[in-house]
Amino acid sequence: AINHVVTAVEATAMVAVAVTGAIPQLGFIHEDPGHSFTLDINDLFRDTVTLPVAFQAVREFERRPDDTIERVARRMAARMLRRERVVAKMIDRIKELLDEHEGSAG
Repeated sequence: AINHVVTAVEATAMVAVAVTGAIPQLGFIHEDPGHSFTLDINDLFRDTVTLPVAFQAVREFERRPDDTIERVARRMAARMLRRERVVAKMIDRIKELLDEHEGSAG
């Protein structure tokens, strides 16, 4: 369940990084040459989005054994991402991070 939710949140982070015009390859923590900043942003939402949705999906899956964990997790992630306006929150957080970094670099 965690892997499936991570995929959804990571895709959301990719959108937020693209919207802000940030460079996906220039992360602060991760070193993945393709999208390290996206992974950094994804991690910022691990405890408030990814893990709660994944554990909730497991509970829901236990009540619906005829469904797959992937399907349940992705559906729940999509609902939560929309309801909580996670893209907008990620965009705001990216702007804060870049403003903080710019202020400390100058």
